[in-house]
Amino acid sequence: MPGDPVGLVDADGRFTEAGRATKQRVEALTDELAAPPYEALSPAELAELVAELEPLTAALVAAGSR
Repeated sequence: MPGDPVGLVDADGRFTEAGRATKQRVEALTDELAAPPYEALSPAELAELVAELEPLTAALVAAGSR
């Protein structure tokens, strides 16, 4: 595909196998790097954070986000 010299997407704009593998590595690293702040919260603080974020999550899902 023009504009994709590393072959992460095909001519239709879909991930290639290499693109899917790269996305998985990025997602795994993002999860790993994001964990420490949550681990610092007590169970009650984590529950409060989740409750506070539920309306935002619902709005994003309703808008078509995944």
